[in-house]
This record gives sequence, C-alpha cells and structure tokens, in this order.
Amino acid sequence: MLGYLPATVETVSVPLPGVTVRRPRKRGDGYCLALGKFIARGSTLAAARADLARQLSVTVESVDTDPAFARDDDGTSLIVAIDRPWGVDEYRITDAGHKLTSTWARNQGDPATNLAKTHHYTLIPPRR
Repeated sequence: MLGYLPATVETVSVPLPGVTVRRPRKRGDGYCLALGKFIARGSTLAAARADLARQLSVTVESVDTDPAFARDDDGTSLIVAIDRPWGVDEYRITDAGHKLTSTWARNQGDPATNLAKTHHYTLIPPRR
C-alpha cells in the first residue's frame, strides 16, 4: 500500500502585481511600498516588504472573524462591529444612515465580546 509523504513547509516568494516602490529622495527617508490602499514603510526595502507582508497577513486573519451585532438600549439604533486589519470598527445604524462611532485595538478581543461588555447594548446572537 502506498503511503503519503509527510507534509513539508517551504517558504516561497510570491510576486504581487501592482506594487509601487518609492525610493528615498534624501538620506534619512525610508522606502514606501503601495498596493492599493496598503501603504508600507521601512528604512530599507526589505523592511518595507516585511511591513507589507505583515499588513496583508493581518488582513487575511481578520477575514475569518464574523461581524457582531447589538441593539442600543435606547431602541433607535443597531450597532455593528467589524474586524479590520487596523482594529475593530464600530458603526451605528439608524433610519437616517450610518456612521463610524469608534475603533478599538484588535488585542481587546473579538467584536461580539466587546459589544457584550458595553452596558447599554444588547447583543444579538448570530443565526446558526
């Protein structure tokens, strides 16, 4: 019977299309890489590439987190918390529209936990 080989881990370079590189204009300036809305900076080109890779990996990690919903106890608005690469964005939605009300650091917990801690919000459980 044929067996499977054990999994191996290998690091490979993946070229990304559309990355613009801005080299330093004068001594002391750093490199700047831009990929869409991602702006990475570093004192060397390798440091700027590492910063871009860090930003992209945090973005991929935040995709798996479900948004959280809560009702404000005043009865006029719905609260939505969305995990973003830079933190968790909290939006207030009313009949008049929506607006960003706060942003907190990603290390403070997932969106549902933070909304449940707020004393005037009632968490809406997700449908499963």
